[in-house]
Amino acid sequence: MARITVGMPVYKGVDQVGDALRSLQRQTFRDFEVIISVDGNDQETAEACRPFLADERFRMVVQPERLDWFGNFNWLLAQPMGEFFCYRQHDDTTAPEFFEVLLAAAEARPDAAGVYADCQWHGGRSDLETAPSIEGDVLDRMRQYIEQRQPVAVRGIFRREAIAQAGQIRADEFRGLSEVFVWLAKVLRWGSFIRVPEPLYNRLDHAENYHKHWFDWPDEKKRAAWTTLFTGWLEATMPVCRTAEERVFFQQFILDRIAVHRPGFSYHYAAASPHETGVVMLECIQRLATEGNLHLFDSLAPDARPLQAELARLTAENRELANELETLKRSRALALARRVRKLLGTSWT
Repeated sequence: MARITVGMPVYKGVDQVGDALRSLQRQTFRDFEVIISVDGNDQETAEACRPFLADERFRMVVQPERLDWFGNFNWLLAQPMGEFFCYRQHDDTTAPEFFEVLLAAAEARPDAAGVYADCQWHGGRSDLETAPSIEGDVLDRMRQYIEQRQPVAVRGIFRREAIAQAGQIRADEFRGLSEVFVWLAKVLRWGSFIRVPEPLYNRLDHAENYHKHWFDWPDEKKRAAWTTLFTGWLEATMPVCRTAEERVFFQQFILDRIAVHRPGFSYHYAAASPHETGVVMLECIQRLATEGNLHLFDSLAPDARPLQAELARLTAENRELANELETLKRSRALALARRVRKLLGTSWT
């Protein structure tokens, strides 16, 4: 098996996928394989990929049904892989020495779960995107990553063992808007993230970039999707906390970093007032209940279980009151209609 397995999920990528595949063919390090997973039976994109299959390192699978990006990514993660895995988006390219340089850095740091380079944007933006290395013990790594919340590392190479313990990307009703951040946190549990300070990765900013779609969502949907990052990061951090005090710290730390806006950091939903911040915090807790993840609070503190029970009771009570209110509104509307008909001298039919 090749030393590096490249997984490329692609859908509606006929205009960009050729450049991405040619970029891989030009790599100076040659011991890699490329698995192209074409989503949703997209035959036009598959045709654009077929010329590259003459290279024995490339193979393609056309998924008969739409898996979406996270389902397609998970399918790729489930395939046999080499020592390292590289997730390559179909509209991205890299310098010819990308694999060679990153592999050398990984060999020098056997404790590294992932190694990545700086990202140069092209098209609609032209900035250089960077993220510092994340090192230290596991809890310190998690703290640094949650503080930074940058996805740059996903564009590097990851050790197979780190991916195995992280598992797959979580799915949700928001097309996994925040789930790559969660997955990276789980990969980071295995070891460090090491930055190579060279602009070896190129991203194309264009109208169809998935991350742009949420700009048009209503605030309620943006906020709801944002709360999944709270629940996901709890899911990532709780297993590596050793004491109740550490669990209390990370629960509060994550909630603060999700709900309290800090200038200079990216947010899918940024609360603009103390009231909105409180709304986000409450909806984060409600999301835990929706996902069935209240168990993440089980051992935070001696009084955590009673608080959970009270939260569940109040949630159920609010639901019942809302139903009663709707019933009352309908009853009053019906009574009012009867009175109007009576005053008008019409019969009720």
